[in-house]
Amino acid sequence: MADNKLVKIKTSIDGLTTTMTLVMPDPGSDIPRLSRDLLVGWLKDSDIVYGLDMVAIDNLAEHPAYDQAVEVAHGLMPEESIPGYYEYHFDTVLEKKPVIREDGSVDYMNIKAFETVKTGDVIATYHPAVKGTGGMSVRGAIIEPRPARDLPPIGGRGFDRSEDNITYTSLIDGKIELVGSRIIISPIHEVDGDADLATGNIDFNGDVIIHGGAKDHVSIKATGNVTIHGIVEGCTIKAGKELFLLAGVKGGDATDITCGGNLTAQFIEYASVKVGGDALCAYLFKSDLQCDGKLELFGDKCSIIGGHVSAIQGMDVDNIGNDFGTITDVGVGVTDDRLKAIEALDFKIKTMQDNIAKIKQGIEAFDKMGAERGFNFKDDPRRMQLLRIKIRDEAAITGEIAKLEKMKEIISKGDKSTIRVFKSVYPGTVLAIDDHKVSIHEEQKYIEFMKTKDGVRMERLEGIVR
Repeated sequence: MADNKLVKIKTSIDGLTTTMTLVMPDPGSDIPRLSRDLLVGWLKDSDIVYGLDMVAIDNLAEHPAYDQAVEVAHGLMPEESIPGYYEYHFDTVLEKKPVIREDGSVDYMNIKAFETVKTGDVIATYHPAVKGTGGMSVRGAIIEPRPARDLPPIGGRGFDRSEDNITYTSLIDGKIELVGSRIIISPIHEVDGDADLATGNIDFNGDVIIHGGAKDHVSIKATGNVTIHGIVEGCTIKAGKELFLLAGVKGGDATDITCGGNLTAQFIEYASVKVGGDALCAYLFKSDLQCDGKLELFGDKCSIIGGHVSAIQGMDVDNIGNDFGTITDVGVGVTDDRLKAIEALDFKIKTMQDNIAKIKQGIEAFDKMGAERGFNFKDDPRRMQLLRIKIRDEAAITGEIAKLEKMKEIISKGDKSTIRVFKSVYPGTVLAIDDHKVSIHEEQKYIEFMKTKDGVRMERLEGIVR
């Protein structure tokens, strides 16, 4: 540009804005008369041809503002593409927690533990990507929008999709859930009333829903979740995943409850319970509960009274024990029973490994003897029996090793676990954190128990609201 000493023209990196700055001329130099045509000519010399702001250019020509950048051209922003997305016609995230009523009480009965669908229900709709509209830079170059990206079809089971991959429809009645990017619809075994001797024991590959209670002497087993709306009595329950006992447990000596995932229960009395995840309930009374995750008591009473209760990842509770001095054992972290279980399993694995080594020696002895005698012992019943035992035990030991690794992983999460008591811990309570124990002889309030190298330390809970 011939007159580049008189003006500075600058365009933004995205090519959408151009500014013009008039340079203050030197004293005594010839100053050209500014006009629209002159300024537009300078812009064209710099290849600025689109979106010229004639109002700004005229104003700059009539009222020169030296050494000030003035926007004189504006490009056209592209209209961005809209990526494809799925619209789900079911709740994809469930809180699975009780609701606090207006009076402060807690409602466990209306916890939404799962979402169900019927055959033929539309469960998802795909909205294809929409390509955006191109823009224009101040230099007249087309600015393409970002590519419109479509999503792949949804994977999973229990549903069908239309030929155009737009509409997804349930093929069965069952429970629906979004697992990552997959939709899983699983069959459900439902009992309209109580599970009792009349309905018989339940052993189901999937989820079980009992709209009544679980009566004495009944066995309920499921590979998925189990939800029971009524009172649980003296029965056996084994859930492969989560367990929801919405009306609570009034158990006895025969009440044995196990779940591989989280447990939610209104209350638990006189029961033996093992939880593979976190546990949430209102109160525990004279029960034996082992929790691989964290235990939280949430409700009106929020108390642990009697029994033995342990949670590897810590516990939050209002009260432990009572005024009558009921013996109550609670523990967090790696308690003695957990260590003993690991030691026992480790010993079992080593014993199995020794036995497999001996079996291999026996098989090798047959092979060596066959080579020496020129006879093939491959089909000898004794060798075949050893081989069957070897295959069986190798499969078994693989499962035991995986079990041991899982136990070690769970225990590793218990580091720095604490017991938080938001009201009172009473005399008669024994607290354990890992291998350290402390007995309570005087009532303590608003306290947190934590492990130190010297034992268990108590600290006042300050400024913490549940």
